[in-house]
Amino acid sequence: MSVSLVRCDDRLIHGQVIVRVLKTYAINRILLIDDETAKNPTMASIYKLSVPPGVRLEVFALDKSYDAVEESINDKTNTLILLKNPQIALELFKQHSGLPKEFNIGPMSNRKDTKKATMYAYLLANEIEAIESLSNLGIRVYFRQVSEQEEIDWAKIKSNLVGGKK
Repeated sequence: MSVSLVRCDDRLIHGQVIVRVLKTYAINRILLIDDETAKNPTMASIYKLSVPPGVRLEVFALDKSYDAVEESINDKTNTLILLKNPQIALELFKQHSGLPKEFNIGPMSNRKDTKKATMYAYLLANEIEAIESLSNLGIRVYFRQVSEQEEIDWAKIKSNLVGGKK
């Protein structure tokens, strides 16, 4: 299997991803799966220009990503699947049984109606539901911005987020 990491990061491509994540996992290919970015050729081009030489970035809407994800599961290229939200991850894990049974959540911005999960991740109710569904599917969900940080397992923090607590 060559999908090295499935990661949620609402900023998608930025310094932490470029400098740390790509290096830690020796990533050669990024599948950025986001409907908004796929519909915006300017943003897709900006992201493609921002990755280092030797890293191929492909941008897909969720409904057009199936073949690329299957190919990345079966080839030998170290691939990062990068998403903006956990709902997309839930759909991908339902569609692709060959994905690694782990889901990394990095930075998620503080937005209206979010609950604080970690110092860097704030979640909406529908994102919390998707994460709980992933966990119920047997996917290990953890929070970590960069590899030097300690992982925070979903199981450790979910009681603060599920059931209306802030």
